[in-house]
Amino acid sequence: MNSQQFVVLLSRRERDVVNLLLQGKSNKQIALSLGISERTVEFHLNNIYAKLHVASRVELVLKLGEGKGSNLGNPVESTVEIGSEGNDNGNQPTQMTASQAWRNLVSLIKKEVAITMKISFEDIENFLQRYPDILTIAVFLTASLTIRYVIFGIGLYIGASYLLLELLLIFAAVRFGELLNGTWNFRRVPTILFAGILPLFVLVFDQLCLNTILRYTGAASVLLPHLCTTAEWLISPDGTTYLSTQLSIKSDLFWFAIVGEMLVVFLLSRVLGKHSGKSNLAPA
Repeated sequence: MNSQQFVVLLSRRERDVVNLLLQGKSNKQIALSLGISERTVEFHLNNIYAKLHVASRVELVLKLGEGKGSNLGNPVESTVEIGSEGNDNGNQPTQMTASQAWRNLVSLIKKEVAITMKISFEDIENFLQRYPDILTIAVFLTASLTIRYVIFGIGLYIGASYLLLELLLIFAAVRFGELLNGTWNFRRVPTILFAGILPLFVLVFDQLCLNTILRYTGAASVLLPHLCTTAEWLISPDGTTYLSTQLSIKSDLFWFAIVGEMLVVFLLSRVLGKHSGKSNLAPA
């Protein structure tokens, strides 16, 4: 099998990696050329080694015929004759059974799905790293929508839940500003997911209080600007207890106030962090 016939075994991104490798580029140079991380390049190379049955870069270059004008960039130009592949098995007389072929196909699909997911995750991470403003919008939009769902959709009926929510959001806004100001690396996609999960912790806390402490205290009520909630355990005529809740919302001003508070704390964290970094760099 010549170098052109290997085209059908490789994906488009794998062909890009091979073309750059045949030009003598290192993993770092390949990563810079394709706009991906070195770890993703290594992931592609390991997959290429497995598909072409080689163990190193040297074997890969020798197998593809370095210096013979190999070009894997356009799979349309491949001259593979599919019908003749089954007639020429080289020195491998063994025949693969149907069950083995099925297992290999399933394994290959799983591997390709894992590779695709990993590459997609790395591409999103690199994109968000290049555009921190988009990351900021995604984080605050995710957190804001989750907060609205928790407060207006389900409701928080314990006063301590609102205090806990405010403390967590202030801490998260400060921490997010520090991450953007810092030089260390962090995962962007999990940060967006965490922004959506954080308000749910407060919801879990509120529900635990409703089903434990409130059973002994009887009733709880929260009165805030444009928002009023009440919760009370009652006894039905048949003697069973049930939780009665009421949620009254007059406007969205309370939600806007929470989101605005997050933004103000975040901006202060970024501004103060930048000034602190400049003062640390100033000569003594």
